[in-house]
Amino acid sequence: MSLEYGMIGNGRTIALVSDEASIDWFCMPRFDSPSIFAKLLDKSKGGEFRVDPEHECKRSQEYVDDTNVLKTTFSDEDAEIELYDYFPYYEDKEGVKRASEIQRFVVPKKGSMKLKFGINPKFNYATGIPKVSIEGDRIAYKTEKEILYVYSNMDLSKIVEGKYIDIDKESYIALTYNMIKPGQSVNDIKADMKKTQEHWKKWASNIKAPDQFRKHVIRSALTLRMLTYDDSGAIVAAPTTSLPEIIGDVRNWDYRYCWIRDASFTVLALLRIGKSDVAHEFITWLNKIFSESGAMQQPLFGINGERELKERTLDYLEGYMGSRPVRVGNAAYLHRQQDIFGELLDAIHFFYVDYRVRDLSNEQWGVVYSSAESAINSWKNKDSSIWEFRNMQEHFTFSKVMSWVAVDRAVKIAKHFKKYDAATRWSGVARQIKRDVVKNGWNEKMKSFVQYYGSDTLDASLLLMPFFGFIEYDHPKMKATIDAIKAGLLKNGFVIRYSAKDDFGMPKNALIACTFWLIEALYEIGEKEEAVKLFNNIISHSNHLGLLSEDIDPYSGELVGNFPQAYSHIALINTSTILGGFGRTGKRGRKRSPA
Repeated sequence: MSLEYGMIGNGRTIALVSDEASIDWFCMPRFDSPSIFAKLLDKSKGGEFRVDPEHECKRSQEYVDDTNVLKTTFSDEDAEIELYDYFPYYEDKEGVKRASEIQRFVVPKKGSMKLKFGINPKFNYATGIPKVSIEGDRIAYKTEKEILYVYSNMDLSKIVEGKYIDIDKESYIALTYNMIKPGQSVNDIKADMKKTQEHWKKWASNIKAPDQFRKHVIRSALTLRMLTYDDSGAIVAAPTTSLPEIIGDVRNWDYRYCWIRDASFTVLALLRIGKSDVAHEFITWLNKIFSESGAMQQPLFGINGERELKERTLDYLEGYMGSRPVRVGNAAYLHRQQDIFGELLDAIHFFYVDYRVRDLSNEQWGVVYSSAESAINSWKNKDSSIWEFRNMQEHFTFSKVMSWVAVDRAVKIAKHFKKYDAATRWSGVARQIKRDVVKNGWNEKMKSFVQYYGSDTLDASLLLMPFFGFIEYDHPKMKATIDAIKAGLLKNGFVIRYSAKDDFGMPKNALIACTFWLIEALYEIGEKEEAVKLFNNIISHSNHLGLLSEDIDPYSGELVGNFPQAYSHIALINTSTILGGFGRTGKRGRKRSPA
């Protein structure tokens, strides 16, 4: 299994730390900033921060319980060393501390061990080669525009020269970006680590999850929290770019942006387990986007609301396991994806009506009204679908379903807040869309709803139709669709997205979220034993820390695609709560009734 990485973060950016304790991916100061370490995308050019023992030893890695503090243990017969990796992240009297800083804290538990620290930053996607110097109490890695400072209580010259250092006492290395720190001690670092651990444990302590799946749900929730950009409330789909869906293929995309769809699903998942802080931040971000543009027409934005995300390739990088091209930016921002209005308004309905987290402001009603009107005005049009086809537009069934969801939720929100004129007008449109989907999205010959009107293509996104209340799971047409998808898209325990060629040929690997969707559907129609079997299978394919990528090779079990993927962890949370007896709202035994 590849992608044996842990993620650490600070609500602004992340770093990926390998199971050998090498930081192989790190962008500063934001998720979407150019990389400083990018060995993940080019082993020779990318840059890394390695930690290597002098002699061969055992290595193990885990998160400190219910935190985003990562611990790697090096051990042999004579010695044991623990390395803690984290961004300082906690609240104190001065507010939230989340500086652009990684701390690596080394603790000898038994004996001593010699380690060397290979710090090799390559700024701006491996094009900026820094000059290295020791400046008093710090090492400076400088280019004309950027500086990485390294602080330590160990011998700085030995760190620069890559010499082994005998670790016989608590030691640290702190990396700061464009920031000079005042003098600090080992005790300062220990205090930062303790407060960071306490912060994450406190955040995770009130998560509501079924006991049997609590470990998986907490890790997924902590992962989603780290994918939230605190400065705006945007939620990135993944913190990486160009990790391929298929090794050696060209399906390599930059996911370090906020998709309305993915972020809305994140809000739903976290609300159902009792976490509302991300929802608050995301709703604030939505208000900002709406106030600036007056509409939510495009499917993704930059994390500060940037509208243009021009795509380019970095052809000098070899790509992950040789998978070119490496892409920066994402041309999908130009797409028309009709489903986004449904996911957005469903999340808003969940936030304001189901959970009543706060009252609906006039500004937020503007978002509801505008999104409902956009859905109504465009639902008859072709689009690029949830799967973001680049050269194909059709009347995709799932897009039509989500247009119905948009209008249906807008009606419910309007009624709840006594906007009766809008509710009355929109109700007729919702009925019209539903009739259209039932008539044109169903293929009588195949006995299944199909990918787009008039097609004979299966599509796993249609498993979500009952999740959104469009149709009951046990409706004959839905049960037939589940059976068809199970027969046609389930490969070795994992679900392929769809059964037709796309812009790049036939899809080969399974989307992890789709597998969870099938599990939930099977459970709801009474095939509980098989659902649990499939659930246990996919959970067993998460990496050593419980993290999931976007895709999986259904035959080798290899994790592929951008990592860790919000969509996969969202689906894990949702499916865990269903299998654990919680309803769609996250409250035991209660489901939302379909319209």
